[in-house]
Amino acid sequence: MAREYTKEAQQELMERSLRNVRGLVEKIEAEEAARRRAHKWIIAAIVAIALLLVGVIALTLRKPDGRAVPVVISPEKPAATSPAPDKR
Repeated sequence: MAREYTKEAQQELMERSLRNVRGLVEKIEAEEAARRRAHKWIIAAIVAIALLLVGVIALTLRKPDGRAVPVVISPEKPAATSPAPDKR
């Protein structure tokens, strides 16, 4: 059998259940906000590490005097020709 409540008791139960639901919603929202903050820090750390690696690679490709290592391409040498045979 269903229990009969007075209007005041029903109102109090309804308000309490709404407060409980609101508390749960606030808890879920706080957890989502914390997760978003954590994701932002992770992305920022990945970007910082990537920039650091690019900087290290750029520094290792430079000479000690600060200039980039030049690539020298020598001109093609002419083919060696054999001496002409003696005509005697």
